[in-house]
Amino acid sequence: MSDHLKKIYSLYAYVYDTLFGKIFEHGRCTALKMMDIEPHDTILEVGIGTGLSLPLYPKGISIIGIDLSEEMLLRAKTKKMKYTLNNVHLSTMDASLLAFRNNTFDKVIASHVITVVPEPIHTLNEIKRVCKKEGDIFILNYAGIDNQFISRFEKIISPIRDKLGLGKHFDLDLLLKEASLPVMSKQQVNIFNACQIIKCRNNTSSEA
Repeated sequence: MSDHLKKIYSLYAYVYDTLFGKIFEHGRCTALKMMDIEPHDTILEVGIGTGLSLPLYPKGISIIGIDLSEEMLLRAKTKKMKYTLNNVHLSTMDASLLAFRNNTFDKVIASHVITVVPEPIHTLNEIKRVCKKEGDIFILNYAGIDNQFISRFEKIISPIRDKLGLGKHFDLDLLLKEASLPVMSKQQVNIFNACQIIKCRNNTSSEA
């Protein structure tokens, strides 16, 4: 993943909770409900950022959170200590090169990541690889506002959003189809229903 993204998110780390905490809270809470986590589940959160989701997880389950930005993870580690989350493990890692064995996690969630990474298909394939066969993959991402004028405007400013680390404008449904990830359900969340939580089933077998 590019050094440009590392620099961008190292700066965002200082203001991320203030700018995006409340705005995206509805999406985080809804995603955790949709995940329907069982006590034995092992969870991977790709792009855990400053750890805003950490207090929402059920106590005691095994959670691994990764992020490209060390500065973001420092804030996640502060939350881990604050809430005494000994079941949480945090690691600096590139989403397109996951350092886990095949078939490791029962559920994987990627929060506001897929439209940001340079190679989204490659990242999705890595997520599929580390998720168990028939495991669940959740994509929480900005999906655009359902208004033709705003949609056209978003396409125009897409290169600027990309440079700011806020993601490119593309069809998420087509991307998931290309990645052979069948969509099980969707839910619109956040202000103006501008984000989506998409639940997919990992029906691709990976040899351990």
